[in-house]
Order: sequence, then structure tokens, then C-alpha cells
Amino acid sequence: MRGVLLAVALLMTVSAHAADRPFDIEAHRGGRALRPENTLQSFANALAIGVDTLELDMGVTKDGVVVVSHDRHLSPDLARDAHGNYVQPGIPFVTLTLKEVQSYDVGQMRPGSDYAKGFPDQRSVPGARIPTLSEVFALVRRSGNKQVRLNIETKLSPDQPDDAPDPERFVAIVLDLLRKEGFTDRVTIQSFDWRTLQLAQKQAPSIPTSYLTMQSGVFSNVFLDKPSHWTAGFDPMRYQGSLPKAIKAAGGAIWSPFYKDVTPALVQEAHGLGLKVLPWTVNDARTMGDLIDMGADGIISDHPDLLRQVAGEKGVVLPAPAPVTP
Repeated sequence: MRGVLLAVALLMTVSAHAADRPFDIEAHRGGRALRPENTLQSFANALAIGVDTLELDMGVTKDGVVVVSHDRHLSPDLARDAHGNYVQPGIPFVTLTLKEVQSYDVGQMRPGSDYAKGFPDQRSVPGARIPTLSEVFALVRRSGNKQVRLNIETKLSPDQPDDAPDPERFVAIVLDLLRKEGFTDRVTIQSFDWRTLQLAQKQAPSIPTSYLTMQSGVFSNVFLDKPSHWTAGFDPMRYQGSLPKAIKAAGGAIWSPFYKDVTPALVQEAHGLGLKVLPWTVNDARTMGDLIDMGADGIISDHPDLLRQVAGEKGVVLPAPAPVTP
């Protein structure tokens, strides 16, 4: 009986803690489990559900326009040409003009692909196009939601430098756009390539930066015991093998780890350094609940609807819906 009482007391403490602190509900790629990723339709759907942040990815076209796409090139699982044929891989945005980019239809996943199998409940929107970041800003303005933020990721790779502008040009284009659009106070810039974060911090110190990391899985951009060309020289091995300490030294505001790399001890360490912890990409209710209980400051999810439900059950104050037509 005593054990049961202790467990109930712990649950009440965790729930009260969740209600007392801000928690960031982020729609990954606009919530790709529900609508085609990184489209105006997905962002409109996320706003209608009610999220704190729209998470999205940025590329740059040949004519210097910031477009919203996860890949640095047209995706063969998403992009169809005017004849309805899915594209072959390997067409980077930096080789295409905006007009060419927006000639492709990205409203329906390629049937039978592994990608499509991963999101069986996604509602297709034939005719959806790759939007510009400016078009996303316009959508947010039309929604009337003055609180929602955008977590925008620079998509470039030190392994494939020709697939995107160099870090200096990429950051310059993005910051120029944010200033022109008046959105510098409503964005966080995130990246696996920490070079862009270093540049953004120097040129726009008021914009928070989020350091994306992955230690387990098929892709790793950071290691505890050896250098990585993704980290701009801020390798954990130089900071007692501590990833949070490396990010703090780099000037980051947020640590955004792959969710399987998160432990309660690391969350506590990060918080002790003044860092927020924002795991990605979490799509099952149990893991969402566990991370909230660990003290995560938010979660990036393909299922913002499910994340709202779990967060609400934990006592989190939920953001208001803001319906808008894409």
C-alpha cells in the first residue's frame, strides 16, 4: 500500500510540475502524419489543431528564394511533375528556380513507398506545392495567431556542399528574409550543421538557436569521444564528454536531441546549464508521456494532435486553435 501511495504522490508531483512550466508543442514538418509535409496545408492544419510552434525545413533556390522542404533536393517520394510522374532523386533546389520548384506537386506520397507506409493516415492534398518561407509567414498572419512560433532548420551538409549554398550565404539569405518579414522575434533557428548556428548567433544574437543532435541510429552528427565535422569545433570530447556542456559553450539556447538519446540525467544536466531540451521526433503516446515526466521543455512530433492529448493529460496548458485557409 505504501508503494502505491508513493507512486500516486509522484504522479501528482509530475503533473503539477508539467502544469507549472511552459511546454512547447511542435508540429514536425507541419504534422506530416496528418497532411503532406512542409506544405501550407500541413501548417494550416497544425494551426487549426492548436500548436505552440510550426517546425519546418529550409532550402534555397537558384534564384535565392527560401523554400520549405526537408530534403536539399526534390524528393522522389513526394514530388510529381506535370505528367504525374514522381521525380528521380538528385535534383538539388540550388539548381532550380522558384518557378521550377513550384511546378511540382507534393500533395501525395508515392504509393507503395516506405515513406507512405510510415504515414498511412496522412490525408493527400493533390496540387499542393512547395511553399516559400514568406508564404508560411503570410499564412500565420492570416490565422491571427500572434503567439505561434516557427522553428526553422537550415538544410545543408558538410558532406555534400554542392547541394546547398555555403553556410555564410545560407544564413545571410535567411536573416535578410526574417528582417524584411518582421519575424526575427518569432523564430528559432535549428540545425544539425552547427556552422550555421554559429553564424546566426554572431549576426542575430537575439534569435535563439537550437542544436540538433543524433548519437544513435543510421546518422550521427556528434560523438562523445572524437571530433565531428558537423559541430563547428564544439565537440563533447573537449567538454568532459558532455554534450550539453558542448552546446552551452557553443552559445546554444536549446538542445534538440533524437529522443532515444535522452535520459533524465541529461535533461537535468542541460537544465542546470540553462539549456532547454526539445526532443525529436516523437510519435507514440507512451514516449511522449515519459519525456514530459523527465522534464522535457517540449516535443517535436509528426502527430501534434496526439501530443496535445498527452500533454493535456499531464496538465499542460494547451495553445488555442487558430483555423486558417491555406
